Amino acid sequence: MLTSVPFPPVCGIGNYVANLSGELKKRGHDVVVVTRGTSKIQIVEYDNFVLYKLPFIKLYPFHVDIHGLFVNNFLKSYKKNIDLLHIHTPLPPAIRTQLPIVTTFHTPHFSDSVYSNDIVDFRYLLTKGLAIFDYRIEKSLISSSRVVSAVAEGVKLDLERYYPVQSGKVVVFGNGVNERFLEAGRSISRKKDGLMILYVGRLDYQKGLLDLIESMSIVARKVPQARLVLVGKGPLLPQVIKRVNELDLQEKVEIKGFESRDEVLADCLSASIFVLPSHYEGLATVLLEAMACGDAVVATDVRGNSDVVVSGKTGLLVPKKEPIALANAIICLLENPDLRERLAKNARRLIEEEFTWEKVANRVLEAYLTAIG
Repeated sequence: MLTSVPFPPVCGIGNYVANLSGELKKRGHDVVVVTRGTSKIQIVEYDNFVLYKLPFIKLYPFHVDIHGLFVNNFLKSYKKNIDLLHIHTPLPPAIRTQLPIVTTFHTPHFSDSVYSNDIVDFRYLLTKGLAIFDYRIEKSLISSSRVVSAVAEGVKLDLERYYPVQSGKVVVFGNGVNERFLEAGRSISRKKDGLMILYVGRLDYQKGLLDLIESMSIVARKVPQARLVLVGKGPLLPQVIKRVNELDLQEKVEIKGFESRDEVLADCLSASIFVLPSHYEGLATVLLEAMACGDAVVATDVRGNSDVVVSGKTGLLVPKKEPIALANAIICLLENPDLRERLAKNARRLIEEEFTWEKVANRVLEAYLTAIG
């Protein structure tokens, strides 16, 4: 497995790689995970698989290419012990190898940067400006892969729309929910807090956090006892705090910061409503986890979210960047406990049937056989 995210995992992609690796290990496969490190090679044991952290030098915009030199050297040294390379985006380096490659797009970085990101600060402007570097790398990954896959139907469509991918050739793997969340959702013993609204994820503009804060000012007027709990860290934190203060929502919004998986699990079990107001997504692990824990969900109608949230059946979908619509959906769930319960039960059933790691691993292993064959 080749990824660019930190380990131990602090994001959905890291948890995806860790959970998939664990499921493959259970089935008797040997798994090695390669990711970015610091200035020296680190080899550690992580959750029953070996983790290589290869040197990563932050010399933008060539940081990915420089990291690729170390990754390609690693593959050259160890290729006799490797049967297949599974690459996870964004944004790993381009690879030079004769090994069969399966590449999974969790989110297409180039198309997100160019077509989905708003220029709200210099960081986003820089991201758009450097998108051509992303495209070069992602195009190379596609051309070198025997199987190209996506975590969601919407990601597949974007790959076919913006990249040199033949229509119908992208395999959708989906995403999975860790067994701890599934088991906890099966045996919820504590009463859910009917007034608790939960968000878990990165505190970043594209996650729609400012939209959520705006919507909470409307919710608070209609349902004064309701409160929003934000879990996560990220560059938008100062702006989130500022906007909470401007709207006088200090008593209505709690910002917890980054939490462990056990703490996130406890929050999902406590909350009655989970909100994901993203401007774009891949297929968010936290959304699936909240559904597994029996939360009624409100999500924006963007790719990934719409793969699992059927409005009025497994949750409520609202247009992105529309705080009023977001507020109305939250208020609807706060004021209608029977609707909350029905949506939550349908959502849990969907997760149990379609989004377990057993199901995902079956699709992945089928792709591996295709790549090797």
